[in-house]
Amino acid sequence: MPAQYPLLYRLFFTWVDPVICVWGAYMDFFDPALVLSSHIPNPKVDIGHIMILRQRGGGMLNFGFISAFLLRYTNDAQIWKMVQIADLVVDFAYFWAVHGALKAQNRLDPTTWRAEDWGAIFITGTATVMRLAFLSGVGLDGSKKKTNKRS
Repeated sequence: MPAQYPLLYRLFFTWVDPVICVWGAYMDFFDPALVLSSHIPNPKVDIGHIMILRQRGGGMLNFGFISAFLLRYTNDAQIWKMVQIADLVVDFAYFWAVHGALKAQNRLDPTTWRAEDWGAIFITGTATVMRLAFLSGVGLDGSKKKTNKRS
């Protein structure tokens, strides 16, 4: 890929984000108790959780595929922005869900959070900050030309 975007964005969006997605999908498919324990101490996993997490795992693989392949295929600024906006929708849904889970447990105060809470929020929070920075043009020179296909 030509160095049209800063290295930090290219590495994060085409390598780190897809790896996080595959890792998340693996946990959704094969370790639902670990996924649920990220915000719910001692969760009781039932078939409903398994069903929803398997579907979410498929969604995670979809996000990872788009980031790993589509963003390497094109440098089109509009495509890159649309992908990050779509991923932000998922990030914000995650934060809404976490807020609901922590509120139901009377654990909105960060001093009550466990390492699992902090870790999960940090991972998604980092991705969210990267997406917002990219969409805000941080580190971009503003002269992105459209290209439909990688040369």
